[in-house]
Amino acid sequence: MSMTLVKNEAFKPEQHSIEECLFELEKYGLPKVTKVDKKGWHSYINVFVTGQGVSFEVKSDFGMSTPKVAINQCYDRLIEAIKKIKET
Repeated sequence: MSMTLVKNEAFKPEQHSIEECLFELEKYGLPKVTKVDKKGWHSYINVFVTGQGVSFEVKSDFGMSTPKVAINQCYDRLIEAIKKIKET
């Protein structure tokens, strides 16, 4: 999966369902949400930026209390990574 370097400034993950957040993350790559034993939830996304030759993975922390919290953190970190790429 690849994406162009565009971020959706209007999307606020905390205001959307898990499904809507996953569909938004899917625009950037392949999102995943996993339960890590009894330690909690984890989310990550593999991203390849078309035309930039850049690929990277963005992750939430391990042990998040809910899948939604993990997805929201992953999305926030994705947007920060996109900002850094655009600055270079």
